[in-house]
This record gives sequence, structure tokens and C-alpha cells, in this order.
Amino acid sequence: MRVLQFAPRVCWPLDTGAKLRNYHLARVLAQRADVSLLAFIDQQQSLANLEEFYQQVITVKRDSAYTFAKMVRGGLGSTPLPVLNYTTDSMERALGRLLAEQDFDIVQLESIHLMNYLPIILRARQRAVVVCDWHNVESELMQRYSEREPGRLRRAYAARTARLMSEFEKRALREFDAHVVVSQRDAARLRELNPDARIFVIENGVDTAFYSDLETKAESLAHRIVFVASMDYHANIDGAIKFAREVWPRLRERQPELVFTIVGKDPAPEVRRLAQLPGIEVTGTVDDVRPFYREALAAVVPLNVGGGSRLKILEAMAAGVPVVSTTLGAEGLEVRHDENIIIANTNEELVKAITSVIENEAQRHHLTAGGYALVSRRYDWSSLGASLFSAYEELLKIVA
Repeated sequence: MRVLQFAPRVCWPLDTGAKLRNYHLARVLAQRADVSLLAFIDQQQSLANLEEFYQQVITVKRDSAYTFAKMVRGGLGSTPLPVLNYTTDSMERALGRLLAEQDFDIVQLESIHLMNYLPIILRARQRAVVVCDWHNVESELMQRYSEREPGRLRRAYAARTARLMSEFEKRALREFDAHVVVSQRDAARLRELNPDARIFVIENGVDTAFYSDLETKAESLAHRIVFVASMDYHANIDGAIKFAREVWPRLRERQPELVFTIVGKDPAPEVRRLAQLPGIEVTGTVDDVRPFYREALAAVVPLNVGGGSRLKILEAMAAGVPVVSTTLGAEGLEVRHDENIIIANTNEELVKAITSVIENEAQRHHLTAGGYALVSRRYDWSSLGASLFSAYEELLKIVA
């Protein structure tokens, strides 16, 4: 089977949820299929890690996003800004050349942001089965953002973008051969828009073996509360700021030796400023998150905006760290309160839950055992990649 993975960004380094998903699913697929990658790249870098399993890696330098011209077109035209940001002449030429020279059985677009390239794929000399991998339902994310944005102009722009994205999503559900989503909830949402769409649920996962160091975890060293996420993403920025300013001071009053560590790439300026508050550190990009998990009493996911499902929750569980999350933070995951996670939605509930985890060793062990059992059984990338390959086989029989 010949598969082309077409992505908004090259999946290296592994510093975002989307990159982790693309990397690990491709790595597992490559055990049974020839997998190629076509993706935008921000800067020249070594991709030797990808060449170990991809048949070929083709990259195109990405144009500047959020330029004034694009924002005007996104505000006045019919194409939403998130799609415009990934629509370039150089990528059109690269994709056209690749499809003129090589045939593929499956072409998978990693998000609706690449939908403007669909006509080129459909004109290829061999008609591939075209799949859209919905990392999130983007219109829903944008609508939630617009409802929480305090600035009037940004709120109006986001609301308009959400409406445009919704129209593109309806088109995608008609025009793609099939769709992959990360949760049953997202599948249900898409089926509401188009009951006839072919939809496969391939959940987000974790490389369990990479993170599992339960036997070497020294509880005597544990003194952190960690929030691990991409810190240039608005939902994570919002969650970090509100937790640091509204929840953390109350926790530190009770446990002054604790440290709140915000771990994630490219922290926004307002996140960096949180390091000025007592007991808070902001790491920025790190080569390996495991040392921070090793010193963590708990991982917190204090999100009030978001979508998809949370790879960082799965990482923490695989690393043997108890997780405290809002309902929205754990959205899309088959978790159970008090069995493998603590769900807390208000500031008061977050303070109470985290304090309980810190002070109750038996509860910590119960949650870590339950979390590890969950990710081992259901969310390891090896089984998820095998499920995606089976979905491809089914599609080739149906669509061919």
C-alpha cells in the first residue's frame, strides 16, 4: 500500500500534539505500507529521524502566516484565514509534481487547513482514496475562542472565521472519500452535519514504553505540579494564566515548597511573565519532558477552551503521574473520575483536588495505576496505527 501523508507542518521535532499524532501513526503504518510525507517546514533542520521510516520526506518552506493581506482576505472573503495560511503557490507546485511522478493508494490530509489542495489531488493521474484527518473540529474551537475573547474586534473576527470554517467543514464532509477523527464525540458532531460521511475513529495515543518509568520514579524528589502543553496555543495560554493567577496562590499557601512548572514550546509573552510570580517557572522548549514528569506530584490540565483529545494527559498517565483536569481538558478521552483521573472544573474544585492528590499517597498510587492501565490497554500508538491501516484496507475495497 502506498500512502501519502500531507501535513501543515513537518512532524519533527515532536513538540505539538499534531506532530506526535502524525509521527507515531506514520511510524506504525510504515511497518506495513510505503509511507511518504509532504509538509510545510518553517526552517531548515535535520530530518534524519523521519527518514528512518518514511519512504521519502518532501518539504516546502512555509510563507509568513497572519500577514495583513491574508487577514484582510480572511475578514472579507469566503476562505477562512486558517486555510489561507496554508495555501501557497509553492506547495501547489510541489504537490502537482509529486502526483505527476508517483501514484498513491491513499492520500491523507492532516487537517482541513489543507482543503484548498483537494482539486489537485483529485486530478492526479491515479485516483487515490482521499482522507481527511480531523485533529480537531476547527469551527468549534474557533467559536469557543470567540465566546471568550474580550476584545470586540477579535471576537467578531473569530466568530466570522468560525462560520467560514463551518462551511468548509460541510464541504469537506461531502468531497473527501473518508474522515478520521480523534474521538467518538467528534465523530458524532460530524455525523450531525453529514450522516452519509464515512468516519473512522482513531484516537490520540502515547508511546507507553517511552514514558513508563514507574519503577525508577522517586517520590522523595517529587515537588512539582506540571502543566505540559504547547504554550503558543490560545487555549493553553488561557488555561496557564488563569491557573497561575487564580488557583496557584491558594495552593502555595498550603504547600509553600511546591513549584508550578509550565513546560511547553514557544511560550507567549504573557505566559513568560508568569515566571515572575512566586513558585512558578516557565521552561520554554525542552528536549525531554520526562525529567519534569519524574519530579511531578501531579499534572494539571486547566483548560476552558479546546477540542480533540489530550495527548499530554496520556503522556502523564504513561509516566505514572496523577492527572487533575477540567472536563473540557479531558474531552474526547475515555477516562473515569476517581479511577484514573480527577475531574475538577471550578477554582475551588481544582484547589481541593490537587491538595488531596498531594496529601494522599494512597490516592496518588490508585490514580497512577489506573491511568497506566488505561493507556496501556487502549491508547498505545501501536494498536491505533494498526487500526488506521485496517481502515485504509476497508476503504480501498469500498472506494476502488
